[in-house]
Formats: sequence, C-alpha cells, structure tokens
Amino acid sequence: MNEPLGLQQQMSAAVSLRGISKLFDDVTAVDNVDLDIADGEFFALLGPSGCGKTTTLRMIAGLELPSAGSLQIFGEEVGSLPPNKRPVNTVFQNYALFPHMSVADNVAFGLRMRKVPKSEISTRVQEAISLVRMTGMEGRRPNQLSGGQQQRVALARALVNRPKVLLLDEPLAALDLKLRQEMQFELKQLQREVGITFVFVTHDQEEALALSDRIGVMNDGRLLQVGTPEEMYDAPVDRFVADFIGRSNFLKGVLESSDVVCLSNGQRINVPVVATVAVGDDVQVSLRPERVMICQLDAAPSGVAKLSGVVDTETFLGNSVVYRVALDWMTIEVETDHRPDVARHAVGEQVDVWWRDDAVAVVKP
Repeated sequence: MNEPLGLQQQMSAAVSLRGISKLFDDVTAVDNVDLDIADGEFFALLGPSGCGKTTTLRMIAGLELPSAGSLQIFGEEVGSLPPNKRPVNTVFQNYALFPHMSVADNVAFGLRMRKVPKSEISTRVQEAISLVRMTGMEGRRPNQLSGGQQQRVALARALVNRPKVLLLDEPLAALDLKLRQEMQFELKQLQREVGITFVFVTHDQEEALALSDRIGVMNDGRLLQVGTPEEMYDAPVDRFVADFIGRSNFLKGVLESSDVVCLSNGQRINVPVVATVAVGDDVQVSLRPERVMICQLDAAPSGVAKLSGVVDTETFLGNSVVYRVALDWMTIEVETDHRPDVARHAVGEQVDVWWRDDAVAVVKP
C-alpha cells in the first residue's frame, strides 16, 4: 500500500519518494516505493533483514543512488546529490565514533570539516552535548563511555550540524534490553525537543510501536502498509503485517458476506465489515492473544464467538500468563493478565476461548 495518508496530505513533506527503486546487478532491493514523511514526524521503516529498509534510508542519505524514481527533501530533488549536499545526517548502528578523539572533538568533527568559525563551533558543540545530557564528559574518549553514552555522542555529532532530517539506522540494536528501552524514551524526548524529522530504521516491532508517529512496513523491497502504530496493529492489510507487528493467531476461513467468515472447522463468526477482500475469497482472521478470553468449559458469555479445547502449555511471564490451547483443528495462543483476581488454568484442563466481534481483523492470506 503506497498511497499518501491523511497526515501526509495535511502536513508538508520533509521527505518524498516517488517510484523509488534500487537494483544491485539483477537483484531488486527496493521496488517502486511511494512515500511521504511529514515535517517534524518520527517515522519508522520496519521489516526483516533484507527487506529494503536500510537501502531506502541510504538512498535518502545519498549513500546509495536510486536506479529509478524521484527523491525530494523539502521539495528539492536530491536523488543525484552527494551526501554532503543534502540537509540530512545519519546515525549508524555502530556509532562510528573516532576512538582517539574526545567527546567534544567527535561532536565538533563535522563542523571543522565544513570550516565553521572556531567560536561558533565551541558554542554549537556545547549546545549539542547539553541536548543529549552529556555535559561534564566532553574530555572523555569513546572507550571510557557506556554504550548508551556512545549513542548520545553519535546523536550529538549528527545534531550539531543542524540537519533538517535525521536518519537513524538501527541505532539501538547493540544495546542490552533495559538500556535500549531507556534510550527509546530519551530518543523520543529528544525528537520532540529538536522538532526535526526523524527517519528510523529497525527490525524491532516493539521499538517501532513505542517510538513512531507512523510506521512503514517493508518486505521483499516493497512498502506493504503505512499507518500509525494503532492502525498497523489493529488493521493490518495482510498476514505478513499482522504477523510481523505483534503476535497473532490466524484462523483460516472464507468470507461469506462483508461481516461473516466461515472458519475452516465450519463455524461462522461475525467480523468487522471487510471492504478489502471480495466475498467468497479465502481469508485469515487475525486474533491477537491478549484479545482472547479463556474460561472454564461452557462458561463463556452467550452471544460471543467461542471455541473449545484443552490447555496444552502454560507459560508464566511475570505480568502475564500465556496459554496454548489445542483445538481439534489448530492451536490457539491466549495471553491473560497475571493478577490475583484472574483465574489460572492447568495443563490438560478443558476450556473455552472466546472473543468479541471487534477483537479480530480479517486479512489476506
């Protein structure tokens, strides 16, 4: 799905791609991508390794040139311009800090290359270091810093050049989970403070959901869907998007009418009105584990969709419990809150799993 959305139409585009493709020999890495990224937006390109997201980012940066299409930044065609002629800066996964330079010298490097006056360099370096909360560490070398501190220095070095667009290529991937979560919060706060466009490449779905104003999901070089985190999670366009963003159960069936699916076990269930699939087509019903309820056999409320089965496994995750329930024709995953008032279910117990009509999304197989 490559069409501009309402947000794109309402706000000026910082980055605009039209028919952008990139071929390496006979391999198509990026395939005819159309995309507008709004001024001041935090936009994430999300997808598995090899999907084309990093190549797309590198074309925006000028590190790769498009094989076809138009690439504009704030209305100026930049597709053939070198990186130093574009109003962008890039933060890489490995930070690319100079090990023999201090924090201050690393941050100042780009300004010195551009022959900015020394007095201005000093002021701008201090502003950038303060912005990323590294004041007092100006004299340290990279090997004296933690991973999170090195990340901040890399951000300061990019921001000191006052780019109109900041490009981030999986910048948190090398950090451990807790530090990565802390840096996610700081990165979002930083983007709000500086107010410029961030284009963020990641394969981490939770990271994309937590940080972004909008997400674009890519696979096999194609842009499959663009939308807010809520839109991508609640209304995925196909099974790939539904499966890549979060976990989901997929119930096979046929669309019998615009709001009824006949499952492969013969059971009919109500679904939200479907406009993207033709009646009679094979579909899959996406059902998020946390939207499925589990209860004792024959204890489900009347009037809801339900299936009966046996608890196959129980996994305790701290704040939640995940059950795998074996049905006659498939296994379904259920996630419940772990609270004193939520009943637990034992392996081997017969149970009902049930959900309300609006808990599902119908997707293309």
